[in-house]
Order: sequence, then structure tokens, then C-alpha cells
Amino acid sequence: MIRKLKKILFRYLKTGKLVFIGKPVYKAIITIELLFHRLVDLCARTGSGSQDNLNSDLTVLVKTFERPRTVKRLIKSIKRFYPNLRIILVDDSKYPVQINGIETVVMPFDSGISAGRNKALSLVKTEFVLVLDDDFVFFRKTDLVNALKRIKANPNIDILGGEVIDLPFYKTFDYYTAPIFATVAQPTMPTGSLIDGMPVLDKVANFYIGRTHAIKKIKWDNLLKRLDHADFFTRAKGVLTSVLTDEFKCLHARTIYNRTYMSFRNNLKRDQIYLFLKYNHESNIKNPQMP
Repeated sequence: MIRKLKKILFRYLKTGKLVFIGKPVYKAIITIELLFHRLVDLCARTGSGSQDNLNSDLTVLVKTFERPRTVKRLIKSIKRFYPNLRIILVDDSKYPVQINGIETVVMPFDSGISAGRNKALSLVKTEFVLVLDDDFVFFRKTDLVNALKRIKANPNIDILGGEVIDLPFYKTFDYYTAPIFATVAQPTMPTGSLIDGMPVLDKVANFYIGRTHAIKKIKWDNLLKRLDHADFFTRAKGVLTSVLTDEFKCLHARTIYNRTYMSFRNNLKRDQIYLFLKYNHESNIKNPQMP
């Protein structure tokens, strides 16, 4: 009963009659939490070693759409910790963002996340690529140096996923139970088995370091504009090996009150029909995209 009431209250705060309360409160909480972490970052800044290999071995891939302030926030957070890291930003917004010093690829309006990521991937020349959503924020625990060392030390790992911390409640999603679509493919290693202490999973968050050549084997389905996540990892099953580590984290500050962005983000019918036809079972597309 309490859970049901919470859902009703949240719905009213998010899109209903109480949105005039929910919007400013939510934004204020997110702002305060990010400011807190920024201050702690300044006090706790220690570094995890030389970034020379990082800059030569890793490229950041970011796809953005109708969230200029959000992606600028992400870029700033990356640059605070990794000022020389190459970032490829793909933008298919109506008015694409321009950020000094950032390699920006402009695509036709609403080309979709899959087409955007594929375009960015085609430009990656480094051995490894870091895939991010544009509403992430780096902080002191976003340790790319050690994450890169771990995937390098384990050549049987293709994707090393990190932990995404959802603000304002600091929730993390349990990817041990994250669904993918029905497939006859068998995992390259048993799900739940360990590689260097890291569990093998069918799916990790869109916050991971991958071997560029391995990601290029799968790519993203250009026909999917929104619901790319489960589809990518379904096709990766039996081809790539993905692991999860909780030593590699980022913050996730959603933009639930950005009406323009959310109107597109929630327009899922086309993708759902396509996925239904692709996987040929209605239960597979009931909730194909998890956080």
C-alpha cells in the first residue's frame, strides 16, 4: 500500500498537478548533491597514476540529444580529471552544442542514439573506447586509469562495466538480473563466473570501457533510436565477454523535467514495434530498456 502511494505521489510530482513543487525541489537537490561531490573531489584529489597510457589508449564516446547543459556538465567533469583525454561528441539536436576543444560530429536531427554511437565508433582509433550517456557526471571514484589497467590485464574481457549511481537517492541497478531478449546464444563464459574477481554478466550499464575492435563486431542497430541497450547486449551474448566492477563509478543525474528531451525519450512505439518484429515475442519487448 505504501509503495503504491509513493508511486502515485511521484507521478504527480513528476508530471501531474504537483510538478510545480517537484521540479524546483528535484533540481535543487541534484544541484546540492553535485556541489557536495565537487567539494569532496577537491579535498580528496589524489590521482591514480600516470595518464599517459590512458590518453593514447582510450577515447571517450558520447552521444547527446537536446540536452546542451547536461552534456556540458559531463564534459566539464571529464576534463577536471582527464584534461587531455580525447572525446568524440555526437549531437543530433535541433541546435547542436559547440564546446571548445571537443571534437563534435553533427548529425541530422533525431538520427537516434544508435546511429550516433556508430558514427562516433567509426572515428575511434585507440585500442579502447569508453561509452557514456550524456547525463553522467565524473567524480573522484571514476577511476579510468585503474579500470583500463584491469581490462588490459585480462585479455579475455571485452567490456568492463562500471557502477552507475542514480541521484538523488544513490540507487544502483542490479545488473545480475538485468534482462536481455530471448536468444539461443550461449555466453562465452558462465554468467556469474569470475574473471580477476569481477563477475561475468549478460549486460552492464552504458558506462563501460570496451575493446574497440570487439565493440565494432557488434555495433548498434541504426534502426533503433531509443531502445538500444538490451538489443546491443543480446547480440553481444556469445560473442563478447562483459564483466562488472564496483571500483569504477559515475554519478547519474537524470533530466526528468526536460520536457523537450523527455517527449522524444518517451516516444518508444516505433522501437517497440521494430523489436517485436526482430525478436518475435511480445514478452521480450515489455520492458526492453532498463536503467
